Amino acid sequence: MPRSPLTIAVSLTVAALIGLMVYGVLQAQPDQSIDASVLAGKRKMAPVRVIPVLFAPARKSSLREFRGKLVVLNFWASWCVECRAESPALQRAYRRYGKNGVVVVGADVDDLASDARKFIDKFKLTYPMLRYTSDDAAKDYGTRALPETFVLDRTGKIAAVRRGPVDDEWLKTTLQPLLAEAK
Repeated sequence: MPRSPLTIAVSLTVAALIGLMVYGVLQAQPDQSIDASVLAGKRKMAPVRVIPVLFAPARKSSLREFRGKLVVLNFWASWCVECRAESPALQRAYRRYGKNGVVVVGADVDDLASDARKFIDKFKLTYPMLRYTSDDAAKDYGTRALPETFVLDRTGKIAAVRRGPVDDEWLKTTLQPLLAEAK
């Protein structure tokens, strides 16, 4: 039985919409290559993007500025409950390991500047802060939920990943072997 042109057009439209939905779902999947590399014991070069410094948007910065140091790159936002819980540990790590060549870098994601300022003041955070968009964080590091932390070795390669909050123990067990590596 021959199909009417309307039936064919509707069928093609439905098929195209289903195809677009499948494509969208596949594109929305976070990049797992960083996690896979770290799990395999391989270090992938950290993405480097020139981005605004938090509270000084005219001033730009890049992770290249920290080459030669171990970098604890922490993605956070003021509304994130787990970010509040981990902030004191990150500040302690910054103070404890800073003299050994470790720098903690906060990466505030899509926050209102006033909310970010209150958060930083409340937790007395003194380490450098950058401002990321959620799109850039997802593209560069595959972030999907906050907080997420990436530890970069002295050459700028990702040596460790934590998808979720960090604590003193995780920071210690992650940083000490990296500190022991030849400078």
